[in-house]
Amino acid sequence: MEERPARSRVSPGPFAYNPQVLSRGQRELKARAPGSWFKSAGSWLDRAAFKPATLPDDLVTAIALIPPIAAGLIIFKLPALQMLAIAAAAGTLGLIAARVLMRGQSRHPGISVLLAPLFGVSLVGTGASFIVTIEVAVLAVVVDFLRAQYMPALRAQAGLLAYAAIALVTRGGPSAYVNPASGGAFADPIAIWYQFFTAGSAPYDPIKLYVGNVPGPVFATSLLAVAVAAAWLAYARRVSIVVLFGFLAGSLVAIYTFHWDPLFQLDSGPTWFVAALILADRRLLPDSRALRPTLGFAAGLFAVGLRRPPQGTWFGSHGLEVAFFTVATIQAVMAIVVILYWSASVAREREKRTRRLRQREANLRVVKSISRVS
Repeated sequence: MEERPARSRVSPGPFAYNPQVLSRGQRELKARAPGSWFKSAGSWLDRAAFKPATLPDDLVTAIALIPPIAAGLIIFKLPALQMLAIAAAAGTLGLIAARVLMRGQSRHPGISVLLAPLFGVSLVGTGASFIVTIEVAVLAVVVDFLRAQYMPALRAQAGLLAYAAIALVTRGGPSAYVNPASGGAFADPIAIWYQFFTAGSAPYDPIKLYVGNVPGPVFATSLLAVAVAAAWLAYARRVSIVVLFGFLAGSLVAIYTFHWDPLFQLDSGPTWFVAALILADRRLLPDSRALRPTLGFAAGLFAVGLRRPPQGTWFGSHGLEVAFFTVATIQAVMAIVVILYWSASVAREREKRTRRLRQREANLRVVKSISRVS
């Protein structure tokens, strides 16, 4: 056998390239080729196009919010951009603060802290003051941070709860809408229908309602954009179709009971925004599959059936906002049930632990008494 010549061990010069360099406790620092970033981006796009179910939940939700936000920017222009900036700033500051406060812990809040103010601000009208928008965004960040820190099992959208709380405190402050055509203050389609039209009529063109070129929430007015977002969530297997069908069935029961125009009542972007993007979110639903269609039916029944003229109510008209309050109430009730169940389980564990400690002390006393006698 021929012997291979030994490799000459020549030390490289001071300017020789070495792709493996020690750095900060790491064994090796491998140089990444410039094309690897393109490969990584390509793999993410491939997953988003063909395997969206494998993407992180928060990323799927963020992609779903793109069409409604884009539609709001096109329809309401500068006010929508300003409100988006407020929500993004509040979410970014909240995300940074959460990272700092939860440093060193194994559990860190995801981008849900950034998404919560977007959901809350999406339901605010462009005629609302910036103070109200800031309050909704900040409260959404605080609620989502507390949920992630102390009760991650809670299944509720912090942005929706923040909107409902601010709307109750300010007596309908977020429900200030603007006509996109003139830029002046104008009532939402449901309020106009109550004041000037009969029950079976439709005051707006269905196409305008579908596109969203009507007064309403800044990022939830366009049913077309909401339908695109819901289709993406369904493709990514993040939305419960059973809940949506239950919501539709409950809405139809209310509509035909009061002899209302079904197309006008159902051609509503804000209603389906909270129904598809919040209520039907699989992460926020109970585990019982039998309970989900019942939950959707009840939500649709009350979200549409409780639409009534204002009659001097202090928190605004019973129109588009009924769907917001209905879903917020359902999620708040589920959160309370989870908290009560968690409290009961903790109390049982403490009782078991106390019982074991008492039994251990009794056994030790018996052993000590036996040792003394012996």
